[in-house]
Amino acid sequence: MFGESCNNNAHPRCRFCYVQGPTGPTGPTGPAGGPTGSTGPTGPTGPTGATGMTGPTGPTGPTGSTGATGMTGATPNLTIGTVTTGAPGSTATASITGTAPNFVLSLSIPQGPTGPTGVSGPTGATGITGPTGATGATGPTGPTGPTGPTGSSDS
Repeated sequence: MFGESCNNNAHPRCRFCYVQGPTGPTGPTGPAGGPTGSTGPTGPTGPTGATGMTGPTGPTGPTGSTGATGMTGATPNLTIGTVTTGAPGSTATASITGTAPNFVLSLSIPQGPTGPTGVSGPTGATGITGPTGATGATGPTGPTGPTGPTGSSDS
């Protein structure tokens, strides 16, 4: 029973059936101009989209005007503080202390490595002989030694 609809559940004394025909064509759009309703609340902000490509660089702008000349500063007075020899292989350091315009420069310069032994030079000329010193006093006589063996007399 295509296209038919029956209402068999209607009142028991009434039986109602009808046959539905095909859908007709859509009618023309009605005239515009009805009242516009109020705007609804703003919805939540959506997620941020991906960053787009960077556009080309624009042209360089014009050069600005020259600024006013600043005041002349004080001429610094630099003195050397301590200069120390650092350990071999250490880093050279410099520090500046004091207040403008009086500054003190201190340095630490690492010791260089020991160089190779050089070649021996030629032997120098013999120097002049120095003066002879004075003769010292004669010391005391020592003890008498033992008597030696007697010799034979074969005459």
